[in-house]
Amino acid sequence: MIKIRRAEEKDIPFIVEIIQEAKDYFAQNGIPQWQTRGYPDASDVREDIENHGAYVAVDEDTICGYCFICAMKDPNYDYIEGEWLNDLPYVVMHRTCIRSGYKGKGIAGMFVETAEQMGNNLRADTHEKNRSMRKMLENNGFIPCGTIYVEDGTPRVAYQKVKERN
Repeated sequence: MIKIRRAEEKDIPFIVEIIQEAKDYFAQNGIPQWQTRGYPDASDVREDIENHGAYVAVDEDTICGYCFICAMKDPNYDYIEGEWLNDLPYVVMHRTCIRSGYKGKGIAGMFVETAEQMGNNLRADTHEKNRSMRKMLENNGFIPCGTIYVEDGTPRVAYQKVKERN
């Protein structure tokens, strides 16, 4: 049974393997995301752990997914060509990646559920050509809101989900 837990320092080599799989997939499919400057790498994951936002999906003893989930203000989201659904505090989801043999098993949705436990307002972004991530976000109730620009100036499709309070 797959479970989500906080990542630990000992998990970093396995997380980096999953990230590299995602980078290779992007390169093979013409998606210019995560293809420059080594981003993301072990130092980014270590920083995610230090910021208490690093989460892994674990199937018994196998780490099969990774996502940074944190209630924080992301400076990349300050300017949007388009409009956010609201301006309330939000939880970000970044660097979502699933080990190749585990795609389609609902792990990304489990990361969304983890984010929803932290708040009712979620934001994420991805490259326009990253169809699998865009589909996952939209299947989990995220709405495309416009275009944001990440630190290197490249555009990303910005998504937001406002979860109804129960």
